[in-house]
Amino acid sequence: MHVIDVLLDSFTRLFRHHRYSPLEKLYSVILFIAGLSLRDISERFCLTFASRESVRIWAHRSSSLFKPSKRVRRLVAVDETVLKINGQTCYLWAAIDVDTNEILAVYASRGRGIPNAIKFLKMVLRSCDGKPIVVVDRGPWYRWALERLGMTYFHETFGNRNKIERWFRELKNRTKRFYNNVNSK
Repeated sequence: MHVIDVLLDSFTRLFRHHRYSPLEKLYSVILFIAGLSLRDISERFCLTFASRESVRIWAHRSSSLFKPSKRVRRLVAVDETVLKINGQTCYLWAAIDVDTNEILAVYASRGRGIPNAIKFLKMVLRSCDGKPIVVVDRGPWYRWALERLGMTYFHETFGNRNKIERWFRELKNRTKRFYNNVNSK
């Protein structure tokens, strides 16, 4: 069972009234947690016709579903991908625990650089007890950010990084099915 399926089941149980579909609520909350504003989600990107307040309530009620437990992590895979939302470019960053497949952090930004990498990696560290080894691709923004934070890392194209790549593929496939204006580049 995929992470999205588990979250969708949790959303279906969490929200009893279905004026908006649980899938619509889930994607709105994921984008809010990733860093988009309530206005961007409800008005600019037209992902939902719900008000900003509705999206805020959904995010508040489901916040416990998105907080990973803080514990020792051996290996964390980190990556980012490009999404186009109504013609605007957005970068979605994600980290996954390689051993448990637990999503540790998701972050959306308008840029992809060292400041964004540092901010995202600090989010990842909040769910880790100590500093895990990080698996990254060859993105030039990772090296300096990881060294600045004193984290051990290594580059890998396949292998352990496949888990985060599969997560992005599943997210993009489901997003395309959910709403045609949210497309990958």
